[in-house]
Amino acid sequence: MSMNIEYIGRDAIIDTPDVAFTYQVSETPRDFYKFKTDNNGLDWDNQTSFIGDYLVYPYGANNDLPDIIKKAVQENSMAPGTMKKKTQLIWGLGPVLYTEKIVETDTGNKRIRLTQEDDEIMKWLESWDYLEYLIKACTDFQHIEGVFSKFELSKGSRVGSPFIAKIEHLFPDRTRLASKKNSKSKKPTHAITSECSFGKVQSLSDYKAYALFDFLNPFANPNAVLYSNFYSFCTDYYTVPDIYGSLEWLNRSTSVPLIFKALSKNSINLKYHIISPQAFWDKKESDIKANCVKLGVTYKNSMLLDYQKQFLEKISVVLSGDENTGKYLHTTKSFTVEGTNLIEHGWEIKVIDQNIKDFVSAQISISQRADHALSAGLNLHSALGNVSESGKNDSGSEQIYALKTFLQTGIDIPEMIIMKAVNYALKVNFPKKKLKLGFYHETPEKEQDISPKNRLINT
Repeated sequence: MSMNIEYIGRDAIIDTPDVAFTYQVSETPRDFYKFKTDNNGLDWDNQTSFIGDYLVYPYGANNDLPDIIKKAVQENSMAPGTMKKKTQLIWGLGPVLYTEKIVETDTGNKRIRLTQEDDEIMKWLESWDYLEYLIKACTDFQHIEGVFSKFELSKGSRVGSPFIAKIEHLFPDRTRLASKKNSKSKKPTHAITSECSFGKVQSLSDYKAYALFDFLNPFANPNAVLYSNFYSFCTDYYTVPDIYGSLEWLNRSTSVPLIFKALSKNSINLKYHIISPQAFWDKKESDIKANCVKLGVTYKNSMLLDYQKQFLEKISVVLSGDENTGKYLHTTKSFTVEGTNLIEHGWEIKVIDQNIKDFVSAQISISQRADHALSAGLNLHSALGNVSESGKNDSGSEQIYALKTFLQTGIDIPEMIIMKAVNYALKVNFPKKKLKLGFYHETPEKEQDISPKNRLINT
């Protein structure tokens, strides 16, 4: 039987002469953790591993939360744009040097920022490309609400005046908090960095260790790492980002474009949408690797792909006969009882109603609900994230109100975390100047409050 498979990422559209179906690999992170460990997805504090002479604190139940968030965001149609929009809102008109001052107003004292220029500080900032560092720091904050930075002292600091030469951005998937094995401290004392993600085995041998930055003794080490983050309730080491709770909605909305593409190609005989658990393929990959060891051959990724193609062909044979569908569902479903919870971790085969109009409407509703859930999870008003009801545009006044609210309540803490490393370096390098670095924003005004010649439509 001839079969055509069109892969879209790890998902696919399968087309045979008798039946066509869409196929999706599901990896809902909180459920998937149950396949990998016996621990709850948020119970990281008591899980540690050893790398060399260091006790490493994992980021996520399987030390791969940054990788999971990266994959879920980048495979989604809306999430990357929403993240970028929020980064742009925090960035505003860019970073500026400023001092703070208390002034009297009719309604009482008010703290304001006075922007300033300083050639000496700007020369230092530009020497290590502070703009690129800040863009990366903003991006990291939007995804995981934390930033890893490495301080590097000037080479003459040991004999001359100590000075922080530059600040380097560290990738969150390649950096972990750690302690010496014999450390008596219950808090991390070091950071471990690797050239690859900690989700890969290579990170165990290819790593470097740095002391954490000491605010009381900033020049104690030639290189030191600072982790600035938004504290998560009852979580010791890392932040659990807001997007974590929206990952299931991300996976839901990601599958909708796949279904629509299949419908446009196979609108007549598209009958099923199949969802398989990632754990199934992880187990199969382990079995194939074990078999390769027995046979003395080298494992290749193509072996798993070949198996998947053969497996999908068998599925297509089964699904081509309607009378076999129930039997197939019965043999592939499995359940596990954990305490009082009944957890299903089998396959799902969803019959697509041939009433295409109702089916499409249902999928659109799922997609829209997922978009709104993501916008709420990221704490971004729908008017700012371009997530409005279908066919409607948010009014200009609603957008201005949302932006003003965001600037008043959503900027200060993120800016403090993103700028923490830079501002502390400014404090110790230039103590007499008392300048800070922050993002500059202008308060938006309604068009009717602006003179006609200066309105947006005329500029």
